[in-house]
Amino acid sequence: MRVLDLFSGIGGFSLGLERAGMETVAFCEIEEYPRKVLEKHWPNVPIYNDVRELTNDRLKQDGITNIDVICGGFP
Repeated sequence: MRVLDLFSGIGGFSLGLERAGMETVAFCEIEEYPRKVLEKHWPNVPIYNDVRELTNDRLKQDGITNIDVICGGFP
């Protein structure tokens, strides 16, 4: 299953979901430090900065389709 991780922090939800066999296809995190951690551990997964600007059209433009799960660590 393909996961979109919102309010990602340092990727705790994605880490667990990937251990359960899922694939994280994109992150969205506004804070700089957690984005650096995500970039280090998931170098090939896109990271969006602002959930208010993340749309289905934007994801499609970037080739991210067929999302099965949306998770989020809401602030």
